[in-house]
Amino acid sequence: MAHKSQSGNAPKSHEKRRLGTERRLSAALERLVGERPNHPFLVGRTYRLTVAVLAREARVSRNTIYTNHRGIIEKLDRACCKSAAPKRPARLQKMAAINALAKVLRQQNRELVTQNAALLKRVIDAEKAADRLKKHNAKIVRDLAAAREPIVLPRR
Repeated sequence: MAHKSQSGNAPKSHEKRRLGTERRLSAALERLVGERPNHPFLVGRTYRLTVAVLAREARVSRNTIYTNHRGIIEKLDRACCKSAAPKRPARLQKMAAINALAKVLRQQNRELVTQNAALLKRVIDAEKAADRLKKHNAKIVRDLAAAREPIVLPRR
């Protein structure tokens, strides 16, 4: 008789376990679709809605999902279809924004190259002027030194 009571409890406890797992899978699917996973491996990362990701988030094995919870796979497929469509326009908008930013940055780069070339020309011109002035200064110093030398006057 003790054996019958255990077998009578076994389906009940098995059903409780199955329902608990079903609730965990549903909650995990909602979190994944809402992009707020709890599993440390998934937090802050991008992921695709797959059975493996769902199993990881719900902390159950994939085999459990495939053997005992086939219905959740259909829900997962529907969620994948729903979540894939809205992401594409957002991705296109993001790409358009990145392309616009790249265009602005290329223009700024061209302007900086032009400014750099102009500054380089000014530096070269300033160096040439400095060389001319050094030569002129050296000439003036020589002339001044020559002017300061005593002049020998012829004696009478």
